[in-house]
Parts: sequence; structure tokens; C-alpha cells
Amino acid sequence: MKCILNIAAATAVIVLQLTGCSGISNHGTVSEYTADNEIMTYSPVNMDKRIITIGKYDSFVEEPLEQALEARFPELDIVFLENLAGPDPVAYMALQSEQGDLPDLLFCKVNIPDNDFLYDLAPEGVLSRYNLSSLNSLSIDGKLFQLPTINSVQGIVYNKTLFAEHGWELPDTLDEFYALCDEIEQTGIRPFAACTKYMEQVVWLSLGFSYDEIFSDMEKQLHYNEFVQKQASCENLLEPAFLVLKDFYEKGLLSSDDFSASITQYGYSLLNGKTAMMPRSLDILRLPQEEGENCELGFFGFPTKEPGQSWMQMISGTKLSISKDSMEDEQRRKDILDILDYISTNDGQKVLQEMFYGISSLTSYQQESAIEFDYIQECMENGRILYPAVYGSDHDVEVFRKWVIGDLTMEEMIQANDNFKTFNELDLLEEMPIGSALEDFSVLETSIYNADIMREKTGADIALMLNRNYFKGNLATIYQGDIVYPERFYLKGVNAGDALTAYEVTGEDLKLLLEHPIINETEVNAMYAPAGLKMVYAPWASANENIQSLTLEDGTPLEDDRSYTVAAWAGSIDERYITSIAGVFDEFGTNQDLMTSAIREQEEIRPARDGRVILEWKKENSVRRNKDEG
Repeated sequence: MKCILNIAAATAVIVLQLTGCSGISNHGTVSEYTADNEIMTYSPVNMDKRIITIGKYDSFVEEPLEQALEARFPELDIVFLENLAGPDPVAYMALQSEQGDLPDLLFCKVNIPDNDFLYDLAPEGVLSRYNLSSLNSLSIDGKLFQLPTINSVQGIVYNKTLFAEHGWELPDTLDEFYALCDEIEQTGIRPFAACTKYMEQVVWLSLGFSYDEIFSDMEKQLHYNEFVQKQASCENLLEPAFLVLKDFYEKGLLSSDDFSASITQYGYSLLNGKTAMMPRSLDILRLPQEEGENCELGFFGFPTKEPGQSWMQMISGTKLSISKDSMEDEQRRKDILDILDYISTNDGQKVLQEMFYGISSLTSYQQESAIEFDYIQECMENGRILYPAVYGSDHDVEVFRKWVIGDLTMEEMIQANDNFKTFNELDLLEEMPIGSALEDFSVLETSIYNADIMREKTGADIALMLNRNYFKGNLATIYQGDIVYPERFYLKGVNAGDALTAYEVTGEDLKLLLEHPIINETEVNAMYAPAGLKMVYAPWASANENIQSLTLEDGTPLEDDRSYTVAAWAGSIDERYITSIAGVFDEFGTNQDLMTSAIREQEEIRPARDGRVILEWKKENSVRRNKDEG
């Protein structure tokens, strides 16, 4: 599970306790990677090289780019950091920026509004290599904060292996699509599943199956653009899209539960053959390879009423940004621009294609490597690939749920959509604080605080919060001062029905799960932040050696055959480690609800620096770092 230490070995080991100050930044100086109160990365960092950090504000496999950059620039160590705390990456970036915590480079899917913390790429010469329309789509009053590295295409992804086993044919028209869904349903497999938890998914689904009525001529396309820009009503335009959703609901292809479902779990259902089709972008086609599954996924366009007229939606994919602060250092600036230059070459784009399936924005790049590109190219050449903007925000999804279940009339639906406001994530930082932090917390200290609250509320012997893991783990930190944006405590991959739960776990299984965390049936390289336990943890040790020491909080050894109650969020402890469920605490809502309530109740909080977690690093690289030490 764990990476073997690859820096020069030291003969002595120093033990550093969680008793010091935090303020760990993402800029890549030597000391922060071996701090006593933070784990920046679970992979070893080569301190003899210049370090460039790349923030992940989305889930993707980073190894192809990390390996390519380190081969191209052997003087650099590229360190990827999990940074997406909460559903609103721009809001969290702004918080990080205020504390000097932004990584050097940032990969993010969402479009970023005007801001003062990202570097303006507009003057850079590499832009001449990119498609002008892609650049214009991200330009803000002549400024460019994001490089359109890879665009994606939205259509229908299907389990190609499943289709072959059953002899199902791809539908060429809407009628054939509905007939196929009926045929698949007879086998007990869900024919079509759309996660409508997010506004973009709702818009893509409703527009995807109403092309004939909404986008079939230029006048209608212009009307849609005017509506998105708040220059026209959606009346006499989007009614067919709304009716698509209601029709899907009545046919059983869309349910009320879809509006609170996990898009990640839906992806696994497609991969595992429990679902046959779903509306998604090309990105998901890499899932079988990532999960090591012997299954093939395919892609086709949204069918229309006429045969041979399927269409696709071009969407802005993963984009690259640069921290403005990072460009102040001359050497770091040169390193970053060298990386930018490499990414903007055909070789660099080939690497990105391994990470983000889609369409390159580089004008010179040949697209033959893109999955299903021939099919996509045919749609492009015949004008059946459009870039419909998404309107509204995730806060508006409830309107669509009420519509499909019959709680809104068409008139009310039109009025509600006309009144949707453009959402700027930075506005979230202007809301009332939920409390105050007397000191800075590191991410690890935030995870420990979270675990303490979980234990207190459930009365369990122990509580565990997965630390710095994209799915079902805490990625947030709490900075000194007013605490805004409680959305940072949202746990990705924890479904709406997944409650805080107390499990019965034996001492033997507890030791195993702490050394071998399993999330979504895959072992992950991460640590559980504990409440009720003391541990010595070596983040960069080899497999089976991360847990150096483990006891109860009073120093009493764990008994293998004794049962302990362990509080955790549903799904964050694999079933193989669980003996039984001791209690379900759904009254506390989500983790965001739990943390918000606790902080409001306490009003002022500070990290629990009680030495419960001791991080073990190699001596020559171990040093405490304060934020004001630079």
C-alpha cells in the first residue's frame, strides 16, 4: 500500500509530537514536509531537489504527469496535493490564498471568476498554441486565470462489456433508446441512471434529450445564450427540457433519490454492471483501468428523433492555473513556466490524455489518441456538437426535484429558472462566521478535531476520520480567526443517506484497518486521525510499517479479542473490519452539519495538541515549521 522511502536514509529517527504550531503552507519548502503536526503527502519527497507543488481540486490519477515532468526536469520533485475541501474549489482556494497556502499549480474543473490570487496567463506566449475559442471561453475582461488543457464531451457512457453479453444494440433514435431501456429493465439491470445532485448534470440531462426542440436551429441557440446571460426568459424555449425530466421520472429512468445520490457510486454501478447507461463525460472511460476491472466502457451521443442525428455537448474540462504568489520567486517562476511550456506541447498533451480523456485545446495536437474520437469527429464535422453553458447553481437542484414529482406547475418552473442567479463561489466567504479559531489548525489537526466531535456525540470508545483522502476523508484546514465556509467539512463520496455510525470492531481488526484503509473496495494510502487512541505513525514507511505503535488514549494496549465501539461515517470503514453496527446517528445530519453545530456551540476552538499522534520522519529532514518562518 505505501511507497518505499526513496530519499537518503538516515541512521537515526526523530519522533516529533503534535504539540507545536501549525500553519503548513503548500509552497514546497523542505521543512513543511516533515512537520510534527501535518502530513502534506503520503509519498516521500526528495529534499535534494527543487519542489513544485500541484494542487488537485478534483479526482484524477496524477502519476502520468508526475513521472513525465520529473523525467523532463530531473532537478525537480513534483508533489501533488489533495486540496479539494468542500464542493466549491474556488472558495477554498481563496481561503488558502489568504494564508499563503496555495500550491504552485492548480488543476480544477470549474470556471474560476475574477480574483486576485491566481496569475494572469494572458501575456504568456504559449497561448498562441491553443484554440482561440477555448481561450475566449475562459477570458475575463482580457485576463486569463485558467489554461484550457483538455476539453471534454458529454454524451451517454455505456457498459460495452454488458452490451456485448446481452446482444444489445446502440440506439439511433429516441424511440430506440426508450425501447432499449425497456428491454434492459426486463433483465433486472437498471437501464439508465443519472446523478442529478449537481446542476450541471441536471442541465446536461435535460438538454441532452431535447436537442430537436432547443438547439436544432440558430435562432433557438441564440435564445438559449440570451437566457443564460439573463437577457431573455426561458419561456417558449426550455419547456421541452423540463418535460424530458418529467418523462424520465414517469418512465422510471429518473427517481427522486437521484437528486441526492453519489455520482461516484453511480460510476461504480456502471462499472460493475448494475447499470447499463448513464449521461457522463469522457473522463469516466478511464475508470476500468484505474480500478483494474476487466470491463470496457463505451460512449455515444444523445439520440434525437431522427436516425443518424445524435449529438454531443462540448464541456470545459480540467483546467490549469498558477498561484500568483508562486510567480514572485524568480527560480520558481522559471520552473513553472518550463512546466507550462511542456504541457503546451504534443508530448505534454499526450500525457494529459492519459489523465483526462477528452479533446485537446492545442491546435497542433492530433486527436487520434482520444477515446471514441472518430465518432466525436463525425458529430463535430456535421455541426452536432455544441457548447451549451450551464446556468444556475447546485442550490437550485431542489427546484427540478420538485418539478419532476409534481410539486411545481410549468409556469412556476419557468419563473423559478428565470430567477436563478449566477453563482459566484467567492460570495460564500461573505456569510456569517460559525465561530472563531484561536490558532491555526493543520489538516491533520482539523481531522483530529473532527474525530473528537464524532466521539463526543456518539459516546463511542474510539472515532476515526480519514485524513487527506479525496473520498470519505477530511481535506480541510481551519485557519485562525473567523470561521466561514463550513462547506469545507463536506465529505466527498459520503452519500445523503450515509450517517455517522458506531461500529463494533475487534482490537485485531482495528489494527488492520488502521494500517490498511479500504475505501470503495480499494486500499488507499492514508491515515485515520483518531479520537480515543494514541499512535506513532510513519507516513513514508514501507507497506505494513506505518503504524509503529498503537494504544488506547490512556496507554493501555489494544486487546485483539475485545470489541470496541468505533464512530465513523458510513462507508469510511470497510465491511470486512466490522463485526456489527452499534448505533446509527442520523440526527446529526452530514459531517458539515456536525462540524458547524459543534463550532457554533463552542464558539472558540483550538487544536488538541495532546500528543496522541506522533509522526516519525527521518532525522536529517525533520524540523518544525511556523508559518512566519517563510
